[in-house]
Amino acid sequence: MKRIILNLLIVSITFYNVMAQNDSIDIKNISRSEIINLDYIDLLELPFEDLMILANKLGISIDELLNMSMTVSSKTSLTPRETPGIVSVITEEDIEISGARDLIDILQTVPGFNFGYDVDGIVGISSRGNWGQEGKILVLVDGQEINEGMYSSVQFGNHIAVDQIEKIEIIRGPGSSIYGGFAELGVINITTKSAKSINGLEIYGTGGAYSDMISRTSAGINFGKKINDFEVDFKSFYANGTRSNTNFTDLFGDTYDMSDGHSDYQTVNLNLGLKFKDLSTRFIFDDFIPIATGYDNPVRNRFHNLYGEVKYDIEAGDKLHITPSINYKNQMPWWYVTEDWFYKKSYSQIKAGVDLVYQPTKKIDIIGGIGYKYDNAEDLNPDPEATFYNGKKNVSFNTFSFYVQANLKTKFTNFFIGSRFDNHSEVGSSLSPRIGVTKVYDKFHYKLLYSNAFRTPSFENINLNEDIKPEKTNVLELELGYKLNNNMFITANLFNIVINDPIIYVWDIDADEEFYYNQDKTGSKGLEFEYMVKYFKWSMNLGYSFYTAKNINNVTSYQVEYPLGINKENLMKGSPQHKLSLKGSYNFTERISIAPSLVYMSDTYGFTTSDLEQSKQDPVLLANAFLLFRNIGIKNLDLGIGVYNLLNTEYGYIQPYGDYELAEALYPASPREFTLKLNYKF
Repeated sequence: MKRIILNLLIVSITFYNVMAQNDSIDIKNISRSEIINLDYIDLLELPFEDLMILANKLGISIDELLNMSMTVSSKTSLTPRETPGIVSVITEEDIEISGARDLIDILQTVPGFNFGYDVDGIVGISSRGNWGQEGKILVLVDGQEINEGMYSSVQFGNHIAVDQIEKIEIIRGPGSSIYGGFAELGVINITTKSAKSINGLEIYGTGGAYSDMISRTSAGINFGKKINDFEVDFKSFYANGTRSNTNFTDLFGDTYDMSDGHSDYQTVNLNLGLKFKDLSTRFIFDDFIPIATGYDNPVRNRFHNLYGEVKYDIEAGDKLHITPSINYKNQMPWWYVTEDWFYKKSYSQIKAGVDLVYQPTKKIDIIGGIGYKYDNAEDLNPDPEATFYNGKKNVSFNTFSFYVQANLKTKFTNFFIGSRFDNHSEVGSSLSPRIGVTKVYDKFHYKLLYSNAFRTPSFENINLNEDIKPEKTNVLELELGYKLNNNMFITANLFNIVINDPIIYVWDIDADEEFYYNQDKTGSKGLEFEYMVKYFKWSMNLGYSFYTAKNINNVTSYQVEYPLGINKENLMKGSPQHKLSLKGSYNFTERISIAPSLVYMSDTYGFTTSDLEQSKQDPVLLANAFLLFRNIGIKNLDLGIGVYNLLNTEYGYIQPYGDYELAEALYPASPREFTLKLNYKF
């Protein structure tokens, strides 16, 4: 092991001492399309005066320029005001200044997103009041789909290393027309730091403490270098910690001390990217081990993941770009064993596809792609009676897909129309068309979007009900935005979401059986609002979101009944109806900054105690602050000091689904926590 580490250090230092050449940019003569295709690192290397010139050419602010390359909702580069989706962009600088501990800290300040408790130590995400944990929100890391294959869930809470992230692009709405059956309600596209971005070696670490114990420790290395046509980036991350030091009381009245191993977690992540000219590969190893709370002794729950990709970018002339790719995914999710329960199933996927972008004129973009996916699951339980619904130890599916979208830019509007078709060997076909218009008129912009989306049933959905069928979702969105000046921007959007045939988990207590089935419909409607200000000295972002489920949600296990016998039709279980966030930063000097944030969440309802009825969690106010010192004592050595949940508010994550027979109690969140972060770049 020591020899491996020594060799890695030698290789790192060797790469660091080799200098790469940077191509110069002709600021005066660069075209609009060439500006849009500049990457984030190219822009950061430019002087402020050149950034002003480029921003003026596009009619946007410098901040918009730095955040402009939006590929998540269109797969072509458009500014955030033009792209056909309700989008949010979070940059590496935003994350660094905020001192965010994990993705929950980052996403909790984004309008519409909230978090709830699933089972066995897992925290999941909700979008616009709708529980999105099982296959409704797609999460990508460097293009790799990290939703696990058995239930389609994603695990949040110090799982993904935020110190590796270069940019997060978020669709706060459906993305199925491009991304398929896990993007029904949204897409979170995470891009980690590239070789060019790192340009050397970074070492970082974080330590945290509650009032009476160590809360977390983590460390990582980011290495990257570009040498002529060759690029390499390697990121590693290790973390362990305890989610809370309070007590957890389940619905049976049993109490567990979460500081005594009942809420521990461990994360190991390795991410390697290699690129030579237009050929690139990506390999990710990810192992997340949270403790499943609610057992007499702490029980390990494990999510073991391996991802691989090879793709080749082909420029077939000036107008056509073709990208064939092959992806591999192997996972062992929800791997845990107790006296009463044995779950160990392996999931693997091989996916091949070709994506293309055709731009016959400056006014027309056409994107499209075809794909084939082979999914296989194997039950590793040694009990020969433990099989899938087909009576065998393994089961497999095939999916063929095709998508196309055309974008037409005119003097009066930008018009988008497209659709995706998926054919799943077990559950049949799904079609997800979308249509929209967007336009930027100097300081004003608008977006009007209509989308059909779907959620493909997962292996366990099908395993517990062979007749299950995909969810079908209709979404209407309207966004209006106005640029008050080059430093202030305001947006507001309205949405209406109707999910038909939602896939619902049910536990039959009499038969002692679990299964899934399609119910009538659910969904929400509401609004989101953002006011953004960014100056060199200070910045601020004010966000507000509201939803109502009245006359839309017919799913009993999502409904709020409080007090007993009274159905609050406008609310969804586990999701506050109102959320207000305020975050900002202030630079005392070029080297010292402070970033405070506030998140207010209104009453949240669900099963929180051992009583046989739902109850209420009072409104929650979370206050954080992070002080950052750059180049402290030594050049390129940064020190951050943070305090989270400054008011020591008692709150927890409520399970957004289920009746009393299958519900989990309120899962305690982090109390007041102090952190110390160090980052050194060679």
